[in-house]
Amino acid sequence: MPQIKLMTTKEAVARFVPDGATICGGNFLHPVPHALYHEVIRQRKRGLTLWCQSSIEEAEQLIIAGCLSRLVTSFNYRPGGSAATSHLEKAFLAGEVDLEDYSNYTLLMCLKAGAMGLPFLPVSNVIRETDIFRVRRFLGDGKFGIVKNPFDGSEQVVVPAVNPDVCLVHCQRADKYGNIQYWGPGGNVKWAVLASKHVIASVEQVVDTEVIFSSPELTVAPSFRVDAVVHEPWGGHPGEFLGCYNADMNFRSLFFMQANTVEGAQGYLDEWVYGVGSRREYLQHYAERFGLESLQRLEATTWLSAPANYGQAFVTPWDERGFSDRFQMTKDDFERLLEEKGELI
Repeated sequence: MPQIKLMTTKEAVARFVPDGATICGGNFLHPVPHALYHEVIRQRKRGLTLWCQSSIEEAEQLIIAGCLSRLVTSFNYRPGGSAATSHLEKAFLAGEVDLEDYSNYTLLMCLKAGAMGLPFLPVSNVIRETDIFRVRRFLGDGKFGIVKNPFDGSEQVVVPAVNPDVCLVHCQRADKYGNIQYWGPGGNVKWAVLASKHVIASVEQVVDTEVIFSSPELTVAPSFRVDAVVHEPWGGHPGEFLGCYNADMNFRSLFFMQANTVEGAQGYLDEWVYGVGSRREYLQHYAERFGLESLQRLEATTWLSAPANYGQAFVTPWDERGFSDRFQMTKDDFERLLEEKGELI
């Protein structure tokens, strides 16, 4: 029997995210696994390195909480421009957080190489003309490499494979064994999940395995690649999630308004992370503060895709008498032949 992977967010983070780990965001900009990030903060993890292709508030919150030592990214949201307070910028200038800058594409290729079991992958040579290539911090010579093209002898820029310790991802559904399914903006979901040594997946729904099998193309990782499944409805709030809910822009702006001061940023975490013990408590507190209808207005309307027929004839080579026209013998004769000759005839 396959292993059941269901556990709480608290159990999953405590088990698979040790201090000093390299973590990877399995989504960016869209269904960000906020419930998982909040539990990382709640458990006061320290010395983490985060690979995150693009961050809205998750990197800022991890920095405010003192969880991050290093960040590899291509974008960090900064509403208000130079007039706004960026906790990443402050921490970087103060030497509290080190930063490495990739483009979205080159960071994705690092994860893709890691997922494919390759030591590196080529990227466009145009990157050599940018400071992304020229400026190296903690990755040093391991950020980019130059190899000789075996076909024409020219120089080719490559990026190294990355295999994070754990991927945090939020998906629409999974079964209890860890088969996780996702649809919507692809981003880095598949490559981040498959590149990482461990995977914690929070999901909106836990469904029967038969549901997973009915739409196999939606599976981004099979059960043997996933370590923990957490049933966490609204686990991506305040971000948007296709088929589930829209972005909560009013609530999202609340963080950025408060985060303009150190005291305000800490006050936000005290109320919405440390002050609640779980995502369920987070949602209850939201309903108390803003009313349940504010959350319900964000719920997605139903827009189903057309079903696909995966059926086959499912015929057997043996007729009702146990005879096969294909083999010109009965099933009993065939099994005796296998015993005599071995399975390779």
